[in-house]
Amino acid sequence: MALAVRLIVKLVYLCVGVWLAAAAVMFGVMHLPPAQIASVVGHFPTWMITRALPFQTLWTAARRGDLRVGDPAPDFDLPTLDKSARVQLSMHAGVRPVVLVFGSYT
Repeated sequence: MALAVRLIVKLVYLCVGVWLAAAAVMFGVMHLPPAQIASVVGHFPTWMITRALPFQTLWTAARRGDLRVGDPAPDFDLPTLDKSARVQLSMHAGVRPVVLVFGSYT
């Protein structure tokens, strides 16, 4: 009986170790550029990534960035919708208030 219990405990430790290693590897992968993340994640079944690992928690922690509430927004350079000009956030600094809206409009 004691042998069976020790075997089960070792098996549980092994499973927990494999799970922690997989989560650590996925956390490292999530620090890569998006194209590289897609190429790595594409090799695994979806259920393994989204259900077996804490995907949302890892993603949020890995992609958090360094900005905090109250920090100035980093400068950016983007084309206008009609691609006739480019817009930089720094062009409006001190001139007028700027509102940045993040979302999907498709």
